[in-house]
Formats: sequence, structure tokens, C-alpha cells
Amino acid sequence: MRRGRTFILLALILLIGAVGAFLLLNQGGGASEELPTPTPVGEANIVIAAQNISRGSIIAADAAIISPYPADYKVETMLDDLGQVVGKRARMDIARGVPITANMVTEKAGDLLGVGSDASIAIPPGMTAISIPMDRFSGVAFALRAGDQVDVLVSLLLTDLDADFQTELPNESAFLFSSGGDLLSGFVCRAIETNDAGDILCSVAAERPPVQGKTVIDPATDQSLFVVPIGSQRPRLVSQRLISNAVVLGVGTFPLPEEEAVPVAATPVAGVGAPTGQPAAAAEAPAIVPPDIVTLIVRPQDALALNWAVRAGVDLVLTLRSPNDPTAELALESVTLQFLIDNYEITIPSKLPYGTVPRLEAPPFLFPPQLEPTPAPQQ
Repeated sequence: MRRGRTFILLALILLIGAVGAFLLLNQGGGASEELPTPTPVGEANIVIAAQNISRGSIIAADAAIISPYPADYKVETMLDDLGQVVGKRARMDIARGVPITANMVTEKAGDLLGVGSDASIAIPPGMTAISIPMDRFSGVAFALRAGDQVDVLVSLLLTDLDADFQTELPNESAFLFSSGGDLLSGFVCRAIETNDAGDILCSVAAERPPVQGKTVIDPATDQSLFVVPIGSQRPRLVSQRLISNAVVLGVGTFPLPEEEAVPVAATPVAGVGAPTGQPAAAAEAPAIVPPDIVTLIVRPQDALALNWAVRAGVDLVLTLRSPNDPTAELALESVTLQFLIDNYEITIPSKLPYGTVPRLEAPPFLFPPQLEPTPAPQQ
């Protein structure tokens, strides 16, 4: 009996020891198991600008450095050797900290990559920009700004020309005599006679050359008269819309790349830099010069038309439109004196036996004078 209890007690001790050993082994195995480590992101060495490098300059040894860079973001054009950069010329402006790529440097001085102007980015494909003169009257009183939509009006003075001579009519006439003194061409009437049949006869007189004219019927006497002009031909004015919906790219002259910002003069303080008791001189404000040119975005064909008009000295006027005007474009009729009389109920003034004094030859106001440079307002 006692032997059986001893056996049972020994079996329990062995079982408890086995369970403890099992638990101990499981805990030790978990502690010794290595956790998976994250795959480290690779790094690559690239060349970056250590200072601002201007376009066209030779890159000095201290202007570029080797810097680590995430390998996943490195592209084929990035350089990894200072020898590929130092001593070369910069083809564009390179800011400090920017990775230097192969297309940014060159060995040839003439192979410089121009980044272009900001203005060219605003021109849509298929369009072009052209500049035309502008003053206060033709430029909508200087209300234009970049991005505005405008129409361009054109006014022409037309006159009759001789197609062969390309000179203004009427032509002057001259006598042409033969070597024997016979009149070959041209004649004048010394006197007008009428025969029994009612025909008008002209007596030739060679004392003076004839003048070009025309035959008219005098309404007072019902007689045929030969009339000649007493002055030069009077041109005829016509106005029409030349270009519709052009976009203003800029007003005035664009600044040149070499131009530096004008330093702002410090406002003088009384008593500073001046003798005691004397006020400091007022700062002279820069003069404001009104713009005399405007740049428009137009179609290439319209650019040719504008170029011809400017070269021909034709009068051009800009009109300002509403932004994104949805109104459908309508065909406009050219405006002449006859158009104004027919469509605007203009009454032709009567010929009276009296008039005003002094004699009025032209309207007292034609065009506003151009502005002169004015000082900038004081701050």
C-alpha cells in the first residue's frame, strides 16, 4: 500500500516536471526567435548645387557637392561624379540644393539652354503675340491689363490713284509737239462756239497747257461747262473692326533680364543727415511714364494684318470687352460718311446766306493730348 502511494507520488512529480520543462522550453524558444527586420531604403550619391549657379557661368569646385539621395527617386539623368559638373557651363539657372542633371551642364559656351520668358507660357498653341503702339485715346484710357479681351478697330483714308503711276488723281496734262512744231497731243479751248446744229466747238489755244476736268450741265443756265478742280483730292474715311477678341499679353515695355529692381529711397527723417534746425530734403519720387505700347495675343494672320497697319501708319483703336464674353460674333458693316447719314438720322445742313464768325474749319476738339510723366504719389 505504501509502495503504491510512493509510485503515484513519483509519477505526479515526473508529470509536473515534464509540464514545467515544456513551458520553459516554449518560453525560451519565443525569446530567441528573431523578428523580421524591415528592408532598409537604399541611398545613392548624387551631385547637387551647393550654391546658386547662374546660367552660362562656369561651375566652380565649391559650387557643387556629393549628397545622399533616396535610390528609389534617382533618375538616369542625375549625375553622381563631381568631375561631370565642375568646370562645365550651366545651361540654365540652378538653385541651391537642386540635383544637377546632364541637361543642365555643357562643355560648349554656345550650347546654352534658354528657359524662355514667362510671357511665352501664356500664349496658347497656334497663336502669336505682337506689339502695337498705344496712347491714352487708343488704349481705353490706360484701363487695359494683362488678360483683358479687346477688339482692334481700324480707320483708313482712301484716295483715288492712277493705276500706272500710283499717284493721286487727277493727273496734270501737257502738250506734246513734233520736231516740226506740230501739236501731237493735248489742247485747250480758247473759246467755245455753237454751230447751227447745236454742237459745241472748241477753239484751240496753245498758250497754256490744258487742265484735266469734266463736262457738267450748269443747272442755272442749262449750259454744258468744263470744270476743273481747285484743290487736291479729298480722301474718304472708312472705319471697321479689324480683329475681334484679342487677348492682352502685357501693357507697356516688358522688363529686360539685365534690369535690376529700382532701389526704393529711404524716407528722410527730419534732423537726420541734415544740419541742426534744418528739415531733411524730401525724397524725389520716380516719374510715372504712361505706356505707349501694348502686346496682343492674336492669330498669325491677324498679326500680319496688324503689322501692315502699323507700317502703313493706319489709325488703330482698342475697345475693351467683357471677360469671357459669350456673345456671338456678328459681321459688322464698315462705317463711312454715307453709313452715318443713312443709319443715324444725320441731317445734312442747309446752305444758308449767313454763317458764324469766326469761321469754323474743324471741330475744336479732336484727340486728347498724350500724358506727360507725372511724379508718383507720396507714401
